[in-house]
Amino acid sequence: MLATLSLALSLLSSPVQTDWIETDAAPIEVMVLGSYHFTGGGQDLHNAQVDDHLSPERQAEIAEVIEALAGFAPTKVMVELTPDYEVAFNAEYQAYLAGEHALTVNERQQLGMRLAARLGHERLYAIDQASDMDFEGMMGAAQEAGQDRLLGEFGNFNAAVPVLMADMENGTVMERLRGSNSQFAHDAHGLYLTLAQMGTTEAPIGVQEMGEWWTRNLAIFANAARHAEPGDRLVLIYGAGHKHLLEQFFEDAPGFRVVDPLDTLTQ
Repeated sequence: MLATLSLALSLLSSPVQTDWIETDAAPIEVMVLGSYHFTGGGQDLHNAQVDDHLSPERQAEIAEVIEALAGFAPTKVMVELTPDYEVAFNAEYQAYLAGEHALTVNERQQLGMRLAARLGHERLYAIDQASDMDFEGMMGAAQEAGQDRLLGEFGNFNAAVPVLMADMENGTVMERLRGSNSQFAHDAHGLYLTLAQMGTTEAPIGVQEMGEWWTRNLAIFANAARHAEPGDRLVLIYGAGHKHLLEQFFEDAPGFRVVDPLDTLTQ
């Protein structure tokens, strides 16, 4: 058994041996739109300050974003919602299409439902998997282990993010979404690898917590991929913290091609 596994891995390590993975099917294009929470709430480490996104000014700005995203012509719109809420969510969507539901301020509705309606879609897809992250436990373990370098890296991140958010808070919805899909937002995912080192070999709380984070994002990827068909163009509207891993999974998966939302949001 071990010899068979070793042989399989050695074959996969050679570029000339992996052609069998590719197919002749049309690639599935994927745009992961990293979003801030329009409500200003959420359980993220840092949550953006927002004004009333139901105001006429913000609604006009959201309409501009929808028109830009429609230029990508997505065939499926996917949102940060667990599948057990999908039926109820789509019932609200149908009520919205019938003029019987006023959209809430949440980005799932303001971006997801509005985009799906603009494109004439019959439904949206709920692809999330719930999980928690024990920041306090990781910080406590790092302090107990004397991991000053890791605590310093975490402190530097905490100091930088509010400055970035403050710059974004004065912008339009389009500008704020450009910020949440920027290179900084992408690089910030390195924080999770800092957290993974916290704790000890005997009590690796960082590894355990980050393992849950990777697992959650892998489940999101799998949930989205199961709905995809050759030639599809998917838009995933997700908290910006998920963007790095989701794009990595889709880039590495055969049959998928990642599209940068900045190419659309800057038009």
